[in-house]
Amino acid sequence: MLPEPHIVHAFFGQVEALQEQPCGSGNINDTYLLTFRTPAGQKRQSILQRLNHRVFARPDAVMRNIQSVAKHLQETDYPLDILTPIPTTEGGTLYQDARHQYWRAFPYFAHTYAPERLPTSEEAWEAARAYGLFLKALASLPVAAVEETIPHFHEPRYRWAAFEAAVTQDVVGRAVRVKAEITQIYEQRATFEAIAHLIETGQLPVRIVHNDTKAGNVLLSRHNGKAIAVIDWDTLMPGTVLSDFGDMVRTFAPDRYEDDFGEVEIRPMVLQALEEGFLEGMGSTLSPAEQQHLHLGARWIVAEQALRFLTDYLNGDIYYKIRYPEHNLVRARNQLSLLARLPL
Repeated sequence: MLPEPHIVHAFFGQVEALQEQPCGSGNINDTYLLTFRTPAGQKRQSILQRLNHRVFARPDAVMRNIQSVAKHLQETDYPLDILTPIPTTEGGTLYQDARHQYWRAFPYFAHTYAPERLPTSEEAWEAARAYGLFLKALASLPVAAVEETIPHFHEPRYRWAAFEAAVTQDVVGRAVRVKAEITQIYEQRATFEAIAHLIETGQLPVRIVHNDTKAGNVLLSRHNGKAIAVIDWDTLMPGTVLSDFGDMVRTFAPDRYEDDFGEVEIRPMVLQALEEGFLEGMGSTLSPAEQQHLHLGARWIVAEQALRFLTDYLNGDIYYKIRYPEHNLVRARNQLSLLARLPL
């Protein structure tokens, strides 16, 4: 669904929309690159996005988090561009249309790209450093400054319970087809228990973290490959940096994307670059326990993503966008293949 004229006008006034082009590869929201002409004849571009309110049940809280973090970053020496929301003509950050869909607008960072397809070691280092710089800057913002927008998002016991419920209830009758995958997930229970123990005993500090540090959420310059911005802040919430490092490993280090068929291999040089770049960006912010368990975090997040894809498949594909009936199953198998090749 392309943004209708009244949605464009809600953010930019009486401009002339020249082009509305879908962009990005996210599985949750709908994102468009809007090219428009102002009444003064200037040609400009911005991002318009429909926020999926079925996933983000509290859109106002999502935007409050984004505003709080943007303000904090503006007041620090954070070196990257900041994803500051573009207000509506009435001064808000959200516009609700007649279908009760929520829309928001953000700057478009021109001459950039997200290193989503087989990033090089150099791209991985630069992106990981950017994520590290982002988390380092947020370390001085009190955790209470952000709200939980998706309850239990990376909570190991909650994710495990949801998976077991999906297996038991088998609402669309798919469990019999995926017995092998279910068994593989159960073999990872110790990883979930280990992370839960580290969190519950306070060995891992609770921080404001990004929670979705995939390769598609960092922008690099097309001119020199340097990091320009960290984007997609919808999942900014209290959590552990292990999940952020884990999602980087999950999306940068494999030799194929999460939708691809076939066995996955790890690219060791990329994995090394991710760790080195992340540590460079974080500086002295990481605790000894966080540094010690970074690779456990990677195993946890890959296992969790396999579990989430399989859970959604068992539940009838109600969370992630799919392009064909077995899409979530293919994704789950991809993540299980990747998990088998991660270092212990």
